[in-house]
Amino acid sequence: MRFVLVFLLFLSTLFSADPLKNKNLLELFKHQYYTYICMHRWIYINKYEKKDEKLLSLVAYSCLKKHYLTPALDLAKVLRVTKIGRTNATYINTLFLIKLLTERYIKDDYPIQDINIPKIEDSLLAKVFYLAQKQKPKIINGSYFEVTDNGLKYRVIFSQDINNIIIKTFKNSQMIKKDKYW
Repeated sequence: MRFVLVFLLFLSTLFSADPLKNKNLLELFKHQYYTYICMHRWIYINKYEKKDEKLLSLVAYSCLKKHYLTPALDLAKVLRVTKIGRTNATYINTLFLIKLLTERYIKDDYPIQDINIPKIEDSLLAKVFYLAQKQKPKIINGSYFEVTDNGLKYRVIFSQDINNIIIKTFKNSQMIKKDKYW
């Protein structure tokens, strides 16, 4: 009986071990384990804060790659030593501000037309925000708006139950993509 218990304990330890734990950050990043990196961000923050902002920027990029803006804020707080770190922190904070302003626009019909913030060229969230500033779309059913650009329609939804911004991209009335920003 004792042997069976020891054997079961050994098996549970063997299978519960994290196979990615022993891989270094660069290897994880190279293999695109973005969610894993982002969810373990505090390990990297504790290890690299004030030591290696290039590696911390990779952790931030991993969060942004998965549209995890809220976890990326943890990295924005510690990216302050180098010029590139501060630039990356500003980028993260700007994206989060865009998310908050988009939420306020949908929920409160908050005017966003005259808000000037740094331009971000490589984010769908930023793109639909800038389009909303120009097109001034109506809020539909108090939960979303739609903007168009180059034959695509973007439906921007605030999901109250999970506090996310969801962007559905349509082409010819067919949804071709769905992005969620946490």
